[in-house]
Amino acid sequence: MSEQQTNPSPFWDELLWYCVKTKPKQEGIATRLLRAELGLEVFCPKIRFKRARSTGVAWVNEAMFPGYLFVRFVYPELYRRIAATSGVAKTLSFGGAPCVVEDSIVEDLRRHVADGETVEISAEIREGEEVKVVEGPFMGVKALVTRVLPARERVAILLSLLGQEREIEVSSKAVLPDMRHPLSDG
Repeated sequence: MSEQQTNPSPFWDELLWYCVKTKPKQEGIATRLLRAELGLEVFCPKIRFKRARSTGVAWVNEAMFPGYLFVRFVYPELYRRIAATSGVAKTLSFGGAPCVVEDSIVEDLRRHVADGETVEISAEIREGEEVKVVEGPFMGVKALVTRVLPARERVAILLSLLGQEREIEVSSKAVLPDMRHPLSDG
């Protein structure tokens, strides 16, 4: 008789949530395969936000927790098959035990998402924030917001042009916060 059978761990035969690490930018593939091939409940919360592109503004969907998803399964039965799934790196563990995520944490996260998995992040502009101009003659230029003029739906931005700083007013729709991921610091 093995040691596991004589001394079962607390998660031995329970359907629990675990944190699964994915390969870089593979959250979507891993989610689809875990659902389709193994029939598992997977929660991969996403954020939807506007991002400046060379062609203008585009809506982008990205993982809320890049590189991670939550999967509900009976650990000893499926952990090997999950690890072998394309897009999956491993099930997180601490001290040799898999990382169990409380049901309440997943439920709380789900309460904050609109369609079951996506949260839309507004691109609210604030004074003192660095922005990128996304339309008009200054498209692609980074600037500093000096004033927000909500009644006129405009912002005043400080541009550095030809060695001089100039404050100009533009439509608030012509600028976006200059950030990589809305939940990151930069």
